[in-house]
Amino acid sequence: MAGRPTRVLVLTADKVGGAMAGPAIRAVELARVLDRSFEVMLGSTHEVSLAALPFRSMTFRERLDLEPHVDWADVVVAMPSLLHRFDWIADHDLVVVADAYDPVLFEVLEWFAPAAPQEQDARFLDALAQMVEPLRYADAVLCASERQRHLLIGLLTAIGRVNPRTYGEDPTLDRLIPIVPFGLPTDPPLAQYRPLRGPDGPFAADDVVLYWGGGIYQWLDPLTLIDAVALVDDPNVKLFFAGIAHPTPEVPVMPMAQAARDAATDRGLIGTRVVFSDRWISYDERAAYLTDADIGVSVHRRHVETTFSFRTRLLDYLWAGLPILTSEGDSFAELVRERALGAVVPAEDAAAMAEAIGRLRDREVRAACSRRVSDLAPAYEWSVVSRPLVELCAEPRRAADRLAGGRAQPVVPGALAVPGLMGLLQRVAARARSALRSGE
Repeated sequence: MAGRPTRVLVLTADKVGGAMAGPAIRAVELARVLDRSFEVMLGSTHEVSLAALPFRSMTFRERLDLEPHVDWADVVVAMPSLLHRFDWIADHDLVVVADAYDPVLFEVLEWFAPAAPQEQDARFLDALAQMVEPLRYADAVLCASERQRHLLIGLLTAIGRVNPRTYGEDPTLDRLIPIVPFGLPTDPPLAQYRPLRGPDGPFAADDVVLYWGGGIYQWLDPLTLIDAVALVDDPNVKLFFAGIAHPTPEVPVMPMAQAARDAATDRGLIGTRVVFSDRWISYDERAAYLTDADIGVSVHRRHVETTFSFRTRLLDYLWAGLPILTSEGDSFAELVRERALGAVVPAEDAAAMAEAIGRLRDREVRAACSRRVSDLAPAYEWSVVSRPLVELCAEPRRAADRLAGGRAQPVVPGALAVPGLMGLLQRVAARARSALRSGE
């Protein structure tokens, strides 16, 4: 590596193309920033069809596809689920960065809450292994907020990765657990047309349009929002859901999407005051939709997923200067309240949400919120939020407890020893997956 730039391999399990969800967007944008200083390659388990990428890209589905690129790299950046699937990466001579910005385990708990107990257990154990196992050998674990960092400190301590070696190297643990939030582009959004209010759009020029960016997932709460719109005594208040079918084929349309359609139908709002886009708005198109809306919404129920979430759709609202309507409970809601970026309401309170929408109908109120949103936006540009990762790649080195070998060597006694704990998790998760497949 001496005398040449660091080689960074960024991996994603999501589709990289015109329509992209959060994990693929994050992989692409982190790769763009890293490409300014290092040699970068982007890999996906799906075909990479996004045009004009400034770096090389490739598709991999098995070890034979991926291993030559891992041999090439000095640093690998990937979400824990991918590192779990290709855990042999840890045995290569490189630095492993687990991008844990999305604590999927808590989404799984909410997603499969209605399932039979045996399926709940199987899904949970599988998600737990995917989330925790890669932490055994990651040299750094990225998170999106201070709350997530606290969660990771607890997890890493429990499995022995916070130990005299890693603490002695850096008592702040900033290098082991850097905060790298989701970001937004530097250039402002430019719209060539008006998809929501143009000749073919569903709304009129004087409508007040609430914009739900991203998917309708089980851990979110479109139902209270639809109830709130029904309570607002103003037919010009409209709601647009921007995505139903996920761009990555493996991610199904969740029951909550149909529940939202049913709720809008039952209240007589479907197609008039509440409109759903059946297709996922593409990454390049989203600027036109965002700039044609009035208020960005992010609404969830009160559960542990909310506590540790970082709603990536909110960064699009910052980018477009949209006032934000959100329910309380996550770290970004605190920022919305503290900086007066819009309105924060109690979770699952349709009356309070309707009242907040009533306040945000006022053009001057929205304009004042938009100015404050635009003032905050530069702090979340990708080039700013990714600095800890850039610094790590500029001086890539293994964590102090990985120096003795490919896997970490934690200082943990007896029953808490990581190999025993994780081996048990892996065996139970494998048994659970097998039981699901066989219908036991």
